Amino acid sequence: MYGRDNILVNIRRVMPSLKPALRRIAAYILEEPNKMKLQKIHEVAKECRVSGSTVTRFIRAINFASFHDFKIALAGMSSNELEDMEKTENEVYDDITKSETIGSIIHKIGLRNIEALQETLKIVSPSEIEKAVSAVERANILVFYCVGSSTIAAEHAKLRFYRVGKQSVIYNDPAQQAISASLFDKNNLAIGISNSGRTVPTVSSLKMAKESGATTICITNYDTSPIVKYSDIKLFVSSEVSTFFNESMVSRMCQLLIIDILYASFAAKHFDESIQLIKKAVEDYKRKKTSFF
Repeated sequence: MYGRDNILVNIRRVMPSLKPALRRIAAYILEEPNKMKLQKIHEVAKECRVSGSTVTRFIRAINFASFHDFKIALAGMSSNELEDMEKTENEVYDDITKSETIGSIIHKIGLRNIEALQETLKIVSPSEIEKAVSAVERANILVFYCVGSSTIAAEHAKLRFYRVGKQSVIYNDPAQQAISASLFDKNNLAIGISNSGRTVPTVSSLKMAKESGATTICITNYDTSPIVKYSDIKLFVSSEVSTFFNESMVSRMCQLLIIDILYASFAAKHFDESIQLIKKAVEDYKRKKTSFF
């Protein structure tokens, strides 16, 4: 799944979706890539407090056939490349250092967002979007589960679908999420938004919703994350984990892109009705706005 030309970037990207033992190995490699190049598998296992077979499992999880194969690829990276990957403590934002000019900041952040959106477009599955549209059609109510900044995408989705006649609700409080999910039935659609796919309240709510008979959709970055297991329909984004903080806005941009694709696909399929409802919403807004003056 992950290319060998950006080994450490890919390890950082997949790290949140890994189980604790594998995550320790990932953290060790990111912290000591030059040291790792010279070690044997049992030495790495000892450093990470895992077995040799666990190291092998990690290597396969990042798409390498063997530990030897991985070391050859890692050795192929220059010392400068490896050192660049270790400089995150001197950054105030992803790739932004003390010496940056305003122009370079604009370029780097803009390029980072553009690349993430382009990569997301490459992996969007038309068949999964089609399934999601059908699920939206069948549902009496759309329920979005999220926490933290994933709420941005949920709020955006709620506003979009409200305008074309689909009732939508957002739950970002763990207690409310659990209660609502337990009351679901086949007429509900549960949509879990989690970049890591490991956010406990979101994953648990989607699991409960599925067990209650609802159709479930996930919007996530990792196809091996727990949330995927409880999702009938999987919509993936492609965004690196932030090196400076986990709540990277790049991932939110990709989530918004998926929401817009899903909304537009639904609205286009119900074009005439959607146009009427959007016009009505605009007219109602204008009428209420003028009534305040």
